[in-house]
This record gives sequence, C-alpha cells and structure tokens, in this order.
Amino acid sequence: MKILVSDDHELIRDGVAALLGRLEPGADILLATTGDEAIAIASEHQDLDLAVIDLSLPGTSGLPMVSKLCELLADAPVLVLSASADRHLILKTIECGASGFVYKALGTRVLEHALQMVLAGGVFMPPLRENEDQALSAVTPRQRQILELLAQGKSNKEIANTLHISANTIKNHLAKLYEHFRVSNRTQAVMKAQELVSGQ
Repeated sequence: MKILVSDDHELIRDGVAALLGRLEPGADILLATTGDEAIAIASEHQDLDLAVIDLSLPGTSGLPMVSKLCELLADAPVLVLSASADRHLILKTIECGASGFVYKALGTRVLEHALQMVLAGGVFMPPLRENEDQALSAVTPRQRQILELLAQGKSNKEIANTLHISANTIKNHLAKLYEHFRVSNRTQAVMKAQELVSGQ
C-alpha cells in the first residue's frame, strides 16, 4: 500500500502518518508539505492507494488542489482534512471528487473511522454543522468580543485585560461558549472561533 500524506504542520503530518502506520502496517507513506509538492508526488506515483490532504496548504491549495489530485488519482480515495467545518465547503469538496472530509477538531478516533471507511470504498461525511450565522446569532455582544480575541490566540488573562473584566468572568463566558458550540476544550474553541470570525 502506498499513501500520500500532506500537511504543512509537522505534528499533524507525523500524527496522521503514525495512525496510518498502525492501520496499514508496512505501508509506504510519502510526505508532502505544500499543495504543489502533493500534486507532484501524485503525478509521479499514480499507483497511490490513498491521499490524506490538508485543504489549506502553501502554494496550490483548496478546491483546485483537490480537483487536480482527484483527477490524477482517479482510482484512489482522497481524504481531506480541514480546520473549517463550513457546510458549503464540505459539500464542494465532495463534489470535486474527494472521498471524505474530516475537520481536525473531531479528533483521532473520527479520523481513524474516516480512513477505514474510504479505504473500504465508502465516502465519509462529517456531521454538517449549523449555519455559521445561526451559530453566531445566539452569542451575546460580549461573547462575540471574546470569540474574536480567542481567534487571535489570546490567553484568558490577555482577554480579561483587553475587555477590562475579571479572568473568572472570562471563564464563565468560555464555559457557555463551549456548551453552545459543543466543543470540549480550548483548542477546539479556538478553531471554532477562527472559523466563525473568518466567515463573517
């Protein structure tokens, strides 16, 4: 089995490669850090059995990259990873020929399930989340400010200082935001905040 893994973050790239090594012992795993490199590898190795590709890569990326890879690897599934959970983007990616779409906040267990499904010839679709405008409509103006600062990577203390409120108040707001967006930790909350803020 020959598999392409492309992500510009070493931690994710190596983590996906390690997971694939457990699922498919002895697999030949080719690594790429840019969209152009992924396309070049796919052009050279059209006998690939699977490609796992981050949607946002340096160089050629996004839907044009997915379309090109699906064209080159007509007989192999292409599984797309993304920080975004945008419904429109998920559907467009599948329309381009991808066999699956996993947003990174879903975690390793979901990724493993998605990999098994596409390798078996299926298509993996994540739960389509509610429209971003609807998701933001129930957020208070103060919580929206916190979301924007969270998206910038600010700590609780920095957010508290910026908004001139206590760190405990920030914690209370974050707890409500975690519940509202159905996330369980700060990393997922930051991803969701970045997705929502960039979508405004």
